[in-house]
Amino acid sequence: MSELFKDPAFDASESDALEGQTQRRASNEINAQLTPGLIHEVNNILTGIYFNLEGCRDVFDTGHPLAETVQEIQVGVERIKEVLGRVTQIYLNTAEREVTYHDMQELVANQFDLLRTIFPKTAHISLSSPENPLHIRVSEYSFRVGLLTLAVCLKDFYPQGKTEVSLSVLSPEALLSAKITETPLLEDHVGISFSLPCVALSVSEVDDFHSREFFSDLSMAAAEDLIVHSGGKLLFFKGKNQHSSEVVIAFPRFNLNS
Repeated sequence: MSELFKDPAFDASESDALEGQTQRRASNEINAQLTPGLIHEVNNILTGIYFNLEGCRDVFDTGHPLAETVQEIQVGVERIKEVLGRVTQIYLNTAEREVTYHDMQELVANQFDLLRTIFPKTAHISLSSPENPLHIRVSEYSFRVGLLTLAVCLKDFYPQGKTEVSLSVLSPEALLSAKITETPLLEDHVGISFSLPCVALSVSEVDDFHSREFFSDLSMAAAEDLIVHSGGKLLFFKGKNQHSSEVVIAFPRFNLNS
């Protein structure tokens, strides 16, 4: 008789592990089949709403008090449809879930279309970075989720109207020279920072702001968990003046030439 059958406890644990793997695999396959279909159904509903609004606009003349409101709703529906299309593309692209090497600048630039849906249309989003590529090892999908969740948590710190949302790719040297709070200095890390026009130097400060100003489920702590899960760290440091600060996602740098 084999050693496997001489140890019932081992046999049971091995069976439980295999059963768990099978259930997770089945669950992932079901999600992969259902999610695009659900997005498609929601998109169909939005299309119907869009054309009904188009009919309303044809009835109203430009001076009607509801004409402007209908147009704003229609623009909102268009933006939602664009985001749903992008989400479907992301979900079906399984390569984006693989952990691999990315140039930080290129990785962030690829998320700009989704960042623009988070911030007001009047906001100008810019990205500055060093000349030389800075590589990190991460899943693009996980990076995107962390970056966009952070952007949602920070968007209300920017003033309304025409505003500048500045993102910067930070080299290891820039991170080492920064006045990082609550975190030891990091060696050989690369960062992407949001420049805030106010002082926010911790996760708790951001969450306190949201709890005072808004009735929402936004949580900087949840954003930090997502970032850590993707292999990064969430950092805070003082900005160029006393009324500004930087919020940074940092990852270990990988030198592809070594």
